[in-house]
Amino acid sequence: MKRLAKISIVVIVVAVLALWVSSRWDAWFYNVPEEPYAAASVPDRITLTSGEDFMSERTVSWRCGDSVKPSKLVLASEDLDTVSIEAKGTVVQSRGGLDAFYVASMDSLQAGCCYSYRVETEGYEPSEWHWFKMPDKEQVRRSFLFFGDVQDTLGGNSGQWFAKLYKKYPEVEFWACAGDLIERPIDAYWNYLYESADSILASMPLFNATGNHDYIKSLYRKADPRWKHTFVYPDNGATTAKGISYYVDFPDMRFIVIDTDGLQDAMTLAGCYKWLRSCLREADDKWKVVMYHHPAYSVRKGRNNYLIRNTFVPLFDKYGVDLVLQGHEHGYMRVNGNEGEEKRPVYIVSYMSPKSYKAREPEQGLKVIADTRMYQVVEYDDSKLVFNAYSLDTDSILDHVEMKK
Repeated sequence: MKRLAKISIVVIVVAVLALWVSSRWDAWFYNVPEEPYAAASVPDRITLTSGEDFMSERTVSWRCGDSVKPSKLVLASEDLDTVSIEAKGTVVQSRGGLDAFYVASMDSLQAGCCYSYRVETEGYEPSEWHWFKMPDKEQVRRSFLFFGDVQDTLGGNSGQWFAKLYKKYPEVEFWACAGDLIERPIDAYWNYLYESADSILASMPLFNATGNHDYIKSLYRKADPRWKHTFVYPDNGATTAKGISYYVDFPDMRFIVIDTDGLQDAMTLAGCYKWLRSCLREADDKWKVVMYHHPAYSVRKGRNNYLIRNTFVPLFDKYGVDLVLQGHEHGYMRVNGNEGEEKRPVYIVSYMSPKSYKAREPEQGLKVIADTRMYQVVEYDDSKLVFNAYSLDTDSILDHVEMKK
């Protein structure tokens, strides 16, 4: 009888486990199929990013064709002669086709100078001219715009959102997204993103984090290979996440981005921990802003990312991180802040997606706003940082935080 009881318990446990795995199978392993597509016949997906030093470095990436051809970036300004910068090409295999991606890097750019550029790939028509402006070193107060998951459906409204924000906040120095900028890692959604952005990403530097929708699901997930060739960031990340985890320096701020989707084994986690600790320690007395996808504290009650909380939060506390920007959970929440006694870090979760998730009830130390798409503007100087959260639909301020050094 005892043996039969043990066998029954094992059978029940296995059955329950099998039902649970079955219920989660699609979430863990199913990828939306990607239809075959033809390579770009003109330079497209032109994207402006920053080098490690935001004050003097920029990088431009684009794709064109399905084999590497001689390519260059032509750079012009009022004060300097037109120069050509050779581009490096790479062929990238996706699930739906082949793309040749190119990248050209610029350094020693002049503070406050406006630059125009176009990209050229041999055998194809050159791109249109785009422009960007370098920040003024003498400027005291700086700002950037942050948003969480965009994850728009094909034919949605993200183009209107991008155009509105670009027009309303021309003074911000960059945009930052906490991952899931697109709905799925397939060509149709990449195309939709750049159609919606309508060349904004060619002029406004974007700091982007990887989200789970930027990964191909499998037993060991991998980032969409197009991601790091589209968004080309400084090669100063953890050894296991070069170009996906990275940091950018400003006169008064270090902005650090972590690839939380890639933390799938002990070696990757340990490498990221060591790198992050070094990044924070070396930032000295600058504002320390960290951005990643999976929040340390969940908008949804009963759900917590213990790996993030137990690994990174102690480092944030030890090295004086000021602001942590997160996405993933399609609600707005602030942990800590200045309603009463100020406590740091201030943790923010936000989103811009048309999809909303059920949020927990507000409680002491938590400000929660449900069913409201948001964006945030951060302004700072060497002694004060101001964070304002706005409704995407009404532009009204729904949350406000001030921090002093």
